[in-house]
Amino acid sequence: MNTLIIREPKIEDQNIFIAAMRNSQALHNPWIKSPQTENAFKAYILRSQQVNQKCFLLCDFLGNIVGVFNISEIVLGQFQSAYLGFYAVANYAGKGYMSRGIKLILKNIFEEMKLHRIEANIQPENSSSINLVKANGFIKEGYSPRYLNVDGQWRDHERWALTYENWNEIIFGR
Repeated sequence: MNTLIIREPKIEDQNIFIAAMRNSQALHNPWIKSPQTENAFKAYILRSQQVNQKCFLLCDFLGNIVGVFNISEIVLGQFQSAYLGFYAVANYAGKGYMSRGIKLILKNIFEEMKLHRIEANIQPENSSSINLVKANGFIKEGYSPRYLNVDGQWRDHERWALTYENWNEIIFGR
């Protein structure tokens, strides 16, 4: 299988990113609303440059965008926590790319960013995303009714989280 990398998005990614997101609308609906216009992409780039945000594109060895990972509301100090959002590009969904990508992003979160905890909030019907986090050691912590406004509707979410200690045990058996 191809080598994958994670990298921060740049303005030069605009056309390919927008095309990938427009092509992925059916896959993403109703779970997320991805940037699909020039203005939305520019806002995404600006957001990714804030100190409490990190955005990453998951790319194959040819440079194709196969998925997106967003780390938001990063809090350091005694909390060292953030939220993880993610979505695949339709042409690459269901082929194991996001499974490999989440391992890369977790390594970045825990080893480079030095966070202690990452939380993913997922709509209960989104079995693909729930299976992805579950397979990577996340633990279900609870249920939040009407937690997040997605595409104009307040949607229920399950809260899944992973700490450095749990991740370290999974990766290194310690």
